Amino acid sequence: MDYSDTLQKIHGVLSHKAAELEEQIARLERAKRDVEREQNLGIEEIRQILRPNLNESWTGSRAADFDEARDEAHTAMYRIFTDEYDRYIHKIDLKIFALDAEKGAVQAASWSADRADFLMEKGEEAVDALHSTINGLKGWLK
Repeated sequence: MDYSDTLQKIHGVLSHKAAELEEQIARLERAKRDVEREQNLGIEEIRQILRPNLNESWTGSRAADFDEARDEAHTAMYRIFTDEYDRYIHKIDLKIFALDAEKGAVQAASWSADRADFLMEKGEEAVDALHSTINGLKGWLK
């Protein structure tokens, strides 16, 4: 296989990988927005648990039991919509960060492939540099 064919394959693999990464990042960003929207709606909804305030109009042991149960429900739901959702959003952010880093590596390899194209156009005077650059890029073909 000559350098031209190898470079063509490398460009194809890198282009496909970049498109794949872009799609994954876009899906994760959409998912993150959906989770954040759901979190905000949930926080608004759990505020309703504490309404109406019955402190002055309802007294006695049943009122105290009801108020305690209502506070526990509110606290549990609040933890879910803050702590657990925030943890999930953080996991999404970490995955996006990792994919962005991988995308950067693909871009760097693509720039190297572009350099190899340039070296190939130079002809025999750049054969050693071209050979070295292509060998460095062959890892993307695996």
